[in-house]
Amino acid sequence: MHHHQTTTPPGVAVVTGGASGLGRAIAARAADDGWAVAVLDRDKAAVTVVARELDALPVTADVTRPDELADAFAHVARQLGPVAGLVNSAGLTRTGPSRSLPADDWRTVVDIDLNGTFYASQAAYEHLAEGAAIVNIASIAAMRGLPERAAYSAAKAGVVGLTRSLAAEWAPEGIRVNAVGPAWVDTPLIQGMVERGALDLDAMIRQVPLGRLCTVDDVAQSVLFLLDGARSGFVTGQTLYVDGGYTTAG
Repeated sequence: MHHHQTTTPPGVAVVTGGASGLGRAIAARAADDGWAVAVLDRDKAAVTVVARELDALPVTADVTRPDELADAFAHVARQLGPVAGLVNSAGLTRTGPSRSLPADDWRTVVDIDLNGTFYASQAAYEHLAEGAAIVNIASIAAMRGLPERAAYSAAKAGVVGLTRSLAAEWAPEGIRVNAVGPAWVDTPLIQGMVERGALDLDAMIRQVPLGRLCTVDDVAQSVLFLLDGARSGFVTGQTLYVDGGYTTAG
């Protein structure tokens, strides 16, 4: 079903972790921008609902399972065609004092946030269209020292290194690989913490030169810029921090 399009829609985009949070916002923005979107998530119920809302293809797979990902990308290619954009946004965090962080929490964060980013990129590789772009989701935690976030910081710094390595390796084939590193994103999770008094919002915002939290759309817009070869065709191996100046401010 590889029909040749005479117009220039962006193509097929796969968004991992696409059923909720940041992934969902990125998938929605991609759909708005004319991409044919496949929403990949391990939560089958959620992925079905979101795909229906976005008129996207639902794909159920766990990013820590290379076998599931291989099937998932083959399915996307059969249904929609070659993959022009991959966004690796499946991720989570477990926080706590490093001296007592359970090994299982460490493994879970690294397995989903770092290993999953690699496994999905690897599984997508043989299905990538000419001039395809991969965008990984990093974090300010890759750049700044955040207490009690050892696993997340290590995983996200790993994503930045992986982004550089894949960019260099796959550049001869015209595949671009970049990352977006958001600051604290204004999500229900953050709002809940503020309401519970677990987070001092004013103190957090004082650290951000532009004086507000990052929104999911701030992140999605930057992801879409990096996916679009017409706008960022000579950009690869980069991590774009979408943080209101936080990582570079004194």
